[in-house]
Amino acid sequence: RPPAKRLGVSNPLMGSNPIPSATPDDSQKLNRMQNYYIWTIGCQMNKADSQRLGSALEQLGLHQVETAGEADLVVLNSCVVRQQAEDKVVGNLTWMKPWKSNEPGRVVALMGCMVGAKTDDLARRFPFVDVFMRPQQYGPLLDLVGERVGLDWEGCVGALAPSQPDVPCYVPIIHGCDLMCTFCIIPYRRGRQESRPIPEVALEVETLVSRGVKEVTLLG
Repeated sequence: RPPAKRLGVSNPLMGSNPIPSATPDDSQKLNRMQNYYIWTIGCQMNKADSQRLGSALEQLGLHQVETAGEADLVVLNSCVVRQQAEDKVVGNLTWMKPWKSNEPGRVVALMGCMVGAKTDDLARRFPFVDVFMRPQQYGPLLDLVGERVGLDWEGCVGALAPSQPDVPCYVPIIHGCDLMCTFCIIPYRRGRQESRPIPEVALEVETLVSRGVKEVTLLG
């Protein structure tokens, strides 16, 4: 009988490339942090959050890649408004486990509405996830990335307008909500309502226009 072929694990996040097997040189990659990939599901606010996080990572010197298989850092921006959305997040987290185990120096981060004030249960379910971030709270991940690249992110990261925005772009003007509707998770995940100052919003829009944006949608 011919020897069995060793198959990689395929996944939509990975593109056409299987998850590579570990190599003896993997120990040299433990501190590598050169590029990132963000997978986003859910509302327009989630998309805006991902763009803003991407801007912060690029200011720290990271570059965006097309698939998770190419990345040193993968961020999954989650949604739990519908069960189907939550199932997709859990499915993709499951695929991240072998990706992470093959190169322990890689970083997996979970952000968005799946992450609440307490993360003990998530940490038990997904022990290979390095960072849990509530919506719009990028600090825990930026702390880790800053350590890897040798920079103090608070002194390096400025405005979070996307550096390469789409022609239409989302600009958050209000975070959170005070309505506390029975069916809605937003106040419990994004907090109470907080409006951004008008001059800050205007400057962000002007910056986006200078980068080629033709249409802005204000989010709240």
